[in-house]
Amino acid sequence: MKFFIISILFIVILNIYCQQVEDIVQCNDIDINHEKLEQMTIKEQEQFVKSILDEYDTNITSLAYITSLAEFQTHLYLNDSSKRRTTDKYYEIYRSCLKTIAIVARRFQSLINNNQTSIRWLLLRTQAIGDAGENNTVIKLEMQKLRSRMKEIYHRKFIWNNTQLGIDEVQEVLGKLESPDDLLSLWNAAYEVAIPMRDYYSTLIAIQNQQAKQNRLTDKTDLTTNIEERRIVEQLWQELKPLHRLLHAYVRQQMSKLYPELIQLDQPIPIHLTKDLFGSMMTYLVKDILPFPYLKGIDLGPAMKQENFTEEKIFHYADRFFVSLNLTQVPNSFWNLSIFKKIPNRHMACHPTAFDMYKYDDVRIRMCTSLTSRDFYIVHHEMGHIQHYLQYKSLPFWFRRSPHGAFSEAIGDAIALATMSPTHLKRIGLLENYTLTR
Repeated sequence: MKFFIISILFIVILNIYCQQVEDIVQCNDIDINHEKLEQMTIKEQEQFVKSILDEYDTNITSLAYITSLAEFQTHLYLNDSSKRRTTDKYYEIYRSCLKTIAIVARRFQSLINNNQTSIRWLLLRTQAIGDAGENNTVIKLEMQKLRSRMKEIYHRKFIWNNTQLGIDEVQEVLGKLESPDDLLSLWNAAYEVAIPMRDYYSTLIAIQNQQAKQNRLTDKTDLTTNIEERRIVEQLWQELKPLHRLLHAYVRQQMSKLYPELIQLDQPIPIHLTKDLFGSMMTYLVKDILPFPYLKGIDLGPAMKQENFTEEKIFHYADRFFVSLNLTQVPNSFWNLSIFKKIPNRHMACHPTAFDMYKYDDVRIRMCTSLTSRDFYIVHHEMGHIQHYLQYKSLPFWFRRSPHGAFSEAIGDAIALATMSPTHLKRIGLLENYTLTR
C-alpha cells in the first residue's frame, strides 16, 4: 500500500513538473539587427552567435529531456493512449523549437559561408538539426498519426499454436523450432500482423518524398545522406560484395543439407529457415553451418545459468568490459532507471533500445533480456550505444547525436563482435575447455 501511494505521488509530481516545463521552456525567435551585425568584427559576430546558441542549447536540451522521459514511459505502457498523446504533445513543442533555431541560424549566412570562422560548423549543425523539425504543421500531424498507427499495429498480439505472442517474443520461439512447417507457420503469422502497415508506410514515404522535393531535393534519401556518403558506401559495398557472395553461397549450401527439398542452390534462402524474423542473423543455425565439424558452437546459455546470472548481470559484464578499455563506467542512475527484463503482465515494447535522455548523467536501456548467447551479444551492442552517449554527454545538444545512424550501429557491432571472441569469453569465465584445434 505504501509503495502504491508513493508511486501515485511520483506520477502526480512528474505531471506537474512536465506541465511547468511546457510553460517555461521556450525557443523564441530573435530579431537580428543586420546593420549592427555588419559593424562587428568576425570575432564579435562569433561571440554574439554563440551566446544565442548557448541559450537555445539550454532550452532544447530541457525539452529533449522531457520528451525522452515521455517517450520512455510510452514504450513501457503500450496500451495507455494517454501516454502516447503526452509524448506527441512534447514532440510538437520540441520540433517547434528546432524549427525556430533553424530559422535563426540561417540569418547568419555570412558566417556559414566563411570557411575561416570557428562558428561555421556549429551553425551548419544547428541548421541541419533544425531543418529536421521544420515541416508544414498539417503534414507534420499527418506523419505523426501514420507513425503512431504503424507502431500500434507492430506491437499487436496474435495467436499462434494456441499461444498469444507479441512481436518481441517471436524470435525466441523461432530459435527453438525445428520443423520447417512450424517455422513457416510462425513466420507467416507474425508478418500477417504487419500487413496493414504497408499502406500507412507507403503514404508516409510519399509525404516525405514530397517534402524533400519542396526543399529542392530528389527524395527522402537526400535528407539522410549526401552524395559523398553514398559514394563511399557504394565503394565499400563493391569491395565487400565478393566476400558476401561467397559467404551467402556457403551458408546456402550448408542449409541445403538440412533442408534438401526446400533450398535450391541457385535460389534465395527462404527467410523462415534462417530462424531469424528478419533473416539478418544466423545465431540459431551456427551449430549446423560451421565449416569445421569438430568445432563446437559457442552457447553461453548453460554457463550463464550455472553461474546464476540474472538479466542485469550481463549488463554489469558489459560495463566492466568498457571500463577495461579505459572508457566510462555507467552512472548509478543507469541501474535504477533501465529496464532489463520484461515486466510481468505488461504490454510493453521489448526491442532492445538504448536511450540518451539528454540529461548529463541519464542514460538508459530497455530490453527484455534472455540468458542466451544472442542476447549477450545484443547487450554489448546496446551498451556500445550507451558508451557513445557517455562520451559526448558534455557537448552542446547539436553534437550529442550520431553524425549518422550507421556510424552509431557500427560502434555497437564492433564492440559486440569483440566480446564474443573465445579469448574474451574464456577470460571472463564463461567459456571453458574450448579450443580452435582438434
